[in-house]
Amino acid sequence: MKNINLKSYSLIFLMSVIFLFFFNNSSAQNLYKYPKKNITKEDCDNILNDMNYPSPEYESERATPVKIDLLIEKIFGVEGKKMEFEAFFSLWLDWNEPRLAETLKKLNFYDDQGKRTYLCSYNPLKLWGQANRLFYPTIEFYNKKTKTNVNLGGDADWVDIYSDGNVGTRLRDSAFFAADFDFSRFPFDNQILQFELWSEYPSTLVQLIPDPIAMPLYKETLYSDDSSSIQVPGWKIKEVDYYNYDYVDNDELPYQGFYVDIYIERQSSYYLFKIILPIIFILAISWSVFWVRGSQLEAKVNVTIVCLLSLIAYNFIIDDELPKLSYLTFLDCFILISYFYTGIATILCVYSFVRKLKSGRDLSIVDRYAQFVGPISYFGILFVLLVYFYNLEAAKGLFLGSKFIQ
Repeated sequence: MKNINLKSYSLIFLMSVIFLFFFNNSSAQNLYKYPKKNITKEDCDNILNDMNYPSPEYESERATPVKIDLLIEKIFGVEGKKMEFEAFFSLWLDWNEPRLAETLKKLNFYDDQGKRTYLCSYNPLKLWGQANRLFYPTIEFYNKKTKTNVNLGGDADWVDIYSDGNVGTRLRDSAFFAADFDFSRFPFDNQILQFELWSEYPSTLVQLIPDPIAMPLYKETLYSDDSSSIQVPGWKIKEVDYYNYDYVDNDELPYQGFYVDIYIERQSSYYLFKIILPIIFILAISWSVFWVRGSQLEAKVNVTIVCLLSLIAYNFIIDDELPKLSYLTFLDCFILISYFYTGIATILCVYSFVRKLKSGRDLSIVDRYAQFVGPISYFGILFVLLVYFYNLEAAKGLFLGSKFIQ
């Protein structure tokens, strides 16, 4: 029994060492060694001059797997009005080129035992674009708002060549990305910051694979480490996910995309304390006129009109945050209802004054009902809005008579 326990502890220790070894490297491209002998410029030139395979291996029975490692380092801001966000990122691509392996074998540089050996780095212009020496899978961001000029080397700062025939590229850049935001629950909304990567080649030729070391680590840690984590001003990161998306295009060929989604939640305290609560306070002031004597019509109307003008001023704050939408957000509905109740207070003041002239009483029956019915109905409608916008299934269940509430 003791021997079994000893073997179990030894196995757990070994697995822990392996885990730490692999997961302390942010990218699979970091798993390499340097050569034991000097690689000269002439050696790298000889490898370059022998490259002559600009197209995919059309005769191959399997697609070229390309490993993708997308590290999001910073998100500078989310621009709701422009439906975009700005991010600083590093993108590593890694794939094996069998024809390059044959070149390395011919030049006595090939070695696939253990860790691969780093050999040379090239400017992308020497390999792609007009040079057209090495096959490039043409993987680019499809929702990036600036177009990549493939003729200038594609999405890469440099290209690394390894002893096992692998090709690695890295791009470190910042860019604006288009987003499809849903503001219906604004300002208590959640959004998705999405990065879309696609290859120009069909998935029968190029297959996109998430890096098995880096991508699960990013998902687990939400793109953070012991020293720092990415911050999104005004937002909180809730989840990170990545996946492949396959579809068949009009040319009847299958294509594959790689998506990275960052789920964020708006930090709504600003809107709660500087917009929602002040509006409720202004509305309370406007309805306080029903405790004033009915003969003071001018004072009562002045209070409600001033409150209405104050509410209008808040519209300008919201207009700076959002684009012109074809639907109403929660905050739009909240402000509209507040408009309505403030306007109703003005109308009821005039009606109450008319009733006062007929009855001769300072507080008419309109005032007495408005003192309680107004606030109760306002918060009742507000509760219905909260249920509708933030618990849609429950709202549908109440409306349709179904059992949506678990």
